[in-house]
Amino acid sequence: MRGFFYFLLVIFTSASYVNADTMLLPQPVEVHAKPGQFRLDDSVVFNPPSSAALTVVAKRFAQRLKRQTGINLQQQGTNSSKRLNFELTGTSTPIPQPDMQEHYQLSVSTEQITLQAASQVGLSRGIETLLQLIQQDSAGYYLAHLEITDAPRFAWRGLLLDPARRFLPIETLYRQLDIMAAAKLNVLHLHLTDDQGWRFESKAFPLLHQVGGQDGFYSQHELKQLVAYAAGLGIRVLPEIDLPGHTTALGAAYPHLMAQAGPAVPERHWGVHPAVLDPSKPEVYQFIQTLLSEVANVFPDPYLHIGGDEVMPDHWLQSADIARFMQQQQLATPEQLHSYFNRRLQQILQQLNKRMIGWDEVLDSELPTSVLVQSWRGRESLYKAAQAGHPAILSTGFYLDQPQFASFHYRNDPLPKPVASPDLSQYHSLGHWQFELARKRGAAIKAELMLLSDNNGSSKLILQFAGRNARYIDSFSLNANLLEFDSDSWMGPVQARLALDTDVSGEVVVGNAAYTATGQQLHQAAPLQVANLNISPDAAANILGGEITLWGELVTPENIDIRLWPNGFAVAERLWSAADVSDADSLYQRLTHFNRWATLSAGVATAAQQQAGLARLAAPAQADVLATLTEILEPAHYYHRLHEKSVAGLYHADAPLNQLADYLSAENPELHKFTAMVHGWLKQKEPDTLHALLLQLRHWQQASEQLQWVAEPTTALVKRSKRLLELAINTLQQYQQQGYISLQVQQALQQQLSDAAGIEQEIIIALHRPLRLLLQHLALSRQWVAPGTFSASAEGPAFDNKGNLYAVNYGTDGTIGKVSPDGNAQQLLQLPVGSIANGIVFDQQDVMYMADYTAHQVLRFQQGKLSVHASEPLMNQPNDLAILQNGTLFASDPNWQNSSGQLWRIDTDGSSHLLEDVMGTTNGIAVSPDQQFLYVNESVQRRIWRYRLGIGGTLSEKTLFASFSDYGLDGMRTNAEGDLFVARYGKGTVLRLNAAGQVVAEYRLQHALPTNVALSRIGPERLFVTIQQCGCIEVIDL
Repeated sequence: MRGFFYFLLVIFTSASYVNADTMLLPQPVEVHAKPGQFRLDDSVVFNPPSSAALTVVAKRFAQRLKRQTGINLQQQGTNSSKRLNFELTGTSTPIPQPDMQEHYQLSVSTEQITLQAASQVGLSRGIETLLQLIQQDSAGYYLAHLEITDAPRFAWRGLLLDPARRFLPIETLYRQLDIMAAAKLNVLHLHLTDDQGWRFESKAFPLLHQVGGQDGFYSQHELKQLVAYAAGLGIRVLPEIDLPGHTTALGAAYPHLMAQAGPAVPERHWGVHPAVLDPSKPEVYQFIQTLLSEVANVFPDPYLHIGGDEVMPDHWLQSADIARFMQQQQLATPEQLHSYFNRRLQQILQQLNKRMIGWDEVLDSELPTSVLVQSWRGRESLYKAAQAGHPAILSTGFYLDQPQFASFHYRNDPLPKPVASPDLSQYHSLGHWQFELARKRGAAIKAELMLLSDNNGSSKLILQFAGRNARYIDSFSLNANLLEFDSDSWMGPVQARLALDTDVSGEVVVGNAAYTATGQQLHQAAPLQVANLNISPDAAANILGGEITLWGELVTPENIDIRLWPNGFAVAERLWSAADVSDADSLYQRLTHFNRWATLSAGVATAAQQQAGLARLAAPAQADVLATLTEILEPAHYYHRLHEKSVAGLYHADAPLNQLADYLSAENPELHKFTAMVHGWLKQKEPDTLHALLLQLRHWQQASEQLQWVAEPTTALVKRSKRLLELAINTLQQYQQQGYISLQVQQALQQQLSDAAGIEQEIIIALHRPLRLLLQHLALSRQWVAPGTFSASAEGPAFDNKGNLYAVNYGTDGTIGKVSPDGNAQQLLQLPVGSIANGIVFDQQDVMYMADYTAHQVLRFQQGKLSVHASEPLMNQPNDLAILQNGTLFASDPNWQNSSGQLWRIDTDGSSHLLEDVMGTTNGIAVSPDQQFLYVNESVQRRIWRYRLGIGGTLSEKTLFASFSDYGLDGMRTNAEGDLFVARYGKGTVLRLNAAGQVVAEYRLQHALPTNVALSRIGPERLFVTIQQCGCIEVIDL
């Protein structure tokens, strides 16, 4: 099994650590590398500080170093000149505080390593960096000479664990603390109570843990020891007692405290439940006072989290006593009652010398600004709290129980750089649509979008999800009626592919799995207004950081590391390192490196947990084979897994977590490498890279074939993977041999890719993503006329009635070439000096017409004679031609210098008539086969206009037929069905639109600069394309 467990044996090879200073994670503030090495061996004298507290830090370091290298450091008293010094320049508190001093300096020279910090915590942070820097070569271990100065960007860098839903043994918490310390995280947030369980031992109210902790709880003694251990690592421990909702377990123990009696046992199903405390009862507050006193006695941190989220008001609204209480307190709504309750809690906590934390819902105008708000709703809510004067931390975008790509978490900055709003004064609307995404659980997600354009072809996209602020989308592509865009959202990364017509159809991928999108165009809706999400410096100072959040529905002690690491390390760097440390490619390289180091040095068990899980699902001794195949798989991201469980009746705590999806990381590094290789091939099209891609696909295919059996229901997924790999290999082999693939092969693989993108057993065959990208760039065209046959100005392909193809500039400019049906090319004629043709058309009698763009005229070639059909000095440079069945010509007439153009009609007598004189850069032009419409494109402005044709070639009903956000437009032609074929100059494709302006297909060419197209008139339908780069003609069998 390549790359899965082997790295445990090669952690410290020199190849992995050549540039250890650049591989650090999180990235320090400053690193100055110098030449030279400090050789690390048993002769090094270790000089730790003398205090008792720091002795513990020094002992941990020595243990970690021995675990990592086998080296036992010497204490003072030896004669060695090599020294390792820890220097404390300030004082330390036994319990880490929110304002703990974490900065440190590290210096490595030939004879000495010096780690200096103002606090015990700073030394701990520096130790982790020091351990990361250790490298190995044939002579042993060493550190490169360098100077590091480091400090965190955010003071609050937490991890929320949720033993309330599924209990986590205390040993699991200790192990996660070690890993947190390695990643320089500093807050362990324990969600101790919820509907499904109560994990805090209460001596005052023992039924709480006796009823709510039957499958496990923590004694106060255990928690005090945990807090002390965490303190030694420079980690605060924050308890959360969720009130007044999420209290089914509490209500099962003490039902008299509830607004309405509920179940006698804790809830087993996931989701939000109606259990809620009764805020009208004095005994509720007496209970809370006593309970939180116990909690405060165990957890010395100055903060205490009261939850406060997702309160269902149903039981409040059904209670006559609560209704009277609300009237007495002048509380008009359940929200006001909740705010009243929160203020009472804040007063209780204040008496206990604790500062309150709550989720978004606790925020209201009367809440003291000392209350910290933790945001699960997103940056908009985070900013709202900060601007109201509250300290605030972000969890949205850091939910690791909802698998996502590490790059998404990495982009999720609590304080991104301010974004300036564009000037839209010159923009007009291209359309306004609304759509929704139906989910398998919960309400549909609703959204609106607006497309804007200016007269120069620049486009803007505004998107607004319901309940969220409208915002500009930077990464989008409009390809006629197809809109594709990428954006980050509170759900995760969003990739949309929508067909925008009167109705909206398509899909929106959230994370790695798609929702079906449906909707309609809005004709009278108010324009979307983009709100300014920037934040004042004073408010920004209130944003303290963020927390990784791991809710417990899909988490057990056997898979917790798979859920958390390595992607949690991406969050750790986002919260520690500077905002401009943002290169995702660098992150992925360092994640792999860091995860290997943390596996050996800090106890990360991701690989071990995966090995154990896969061993249960495969034939004996075949876990490695299954692991190789899982490199192309991913668990469904976002809430998709839980939604699948809801449909399957498994949305509860008794559902086992022992299927393949439970042992898959959010993404696989081997697939990431494959994807990077695909991107590399797209840039250069190197044969060696294509060969490497094939080798990797065969490696995965071999694994699929070697599996003797896998536990059900995994068999079907393995078979689907095997089919996809086989077809992908056959497709690439065809391309490797021919330089192109057939349309039939493309369509077959497209179907397999669509199947692979669907969720099966809560899993996606994630290989579909790089394969889809690869397939989009595999040429469907083959060379028909050799490169150099025509000049770089090759243009104007047109067929006569005998099946001969004609194109301009055969060999050199100013000529016309003729290509016979078998592909033999020859020069037909030499144009007069000063004439260079571009577009060519034939009339019903096989008379050829050519647009002579240098001489401002249209030429006619009939029965071997060349003549001037029309001459018009007012023409800029007639470019392309379209012809009616009666012989009437239409000519595009661009002015490339000022990006403008004209449109002309040329009657059969040669007279020229200016139809439009204020247009964009007119270029491609075509007539529909029923002679009802004329299509004209503006190349620079990337628009296609459609006119209705009238008697005598008059034009009316000008409408925007299609608009594009990128790449140019060149020649166009229609086929007998009325489809319009458009050369996409710069994109290397030909786009096929139906008569409604909808994309039918897009055909990839071998070269990026197609100039014009022609469709065969005899035999099977084939598409011929002139290419600028090579002076050649390519053909596609349709």
